[in-house]
Amino acid sequence: MAASAKAGSWKQTSKDQADDELVELLDDNAEVEHDDSVMRTATFKAKTIQELMKMNFEDDKIRISADAVKLIAELFRVLTMEAVHRATEQAKVQCDTVVTTEHLEKILPQLVLDFP
Repeated sequence: MAASAKAGSWKQTSKDQADDELVELLDDNAEVEHDDSVMRTATFKAKTIQELMKMNFEDDKIRISADAVKLIAELFRVLTMEAVHRATEQAKVQCDTVVTTEHLEKILPQLVLDFP
């Protein structure tokens, strides 16, 4: 597991750093070489994950641990990468060279069933 903070020339406080931290859980190298192009792994800001979770909490006093945020970010990453993979395969089946929202819409029902 790797976590990296945004690059900056000024020093951040620990709270600011946690808010800006990118959650990268695939490996230490966020770029993967593939067919002469560079693909980036999905990453999500820890603060974004926290805010998404808070939107569904009934009690404002509920706190989310850093480990829980990392696990949820990993779930989002896997779901995102799986959606991209399935949409790409759907585009290939339709003999298209560009993945569009049509391909994504076509794979979403099964994806939702596979990720309850």
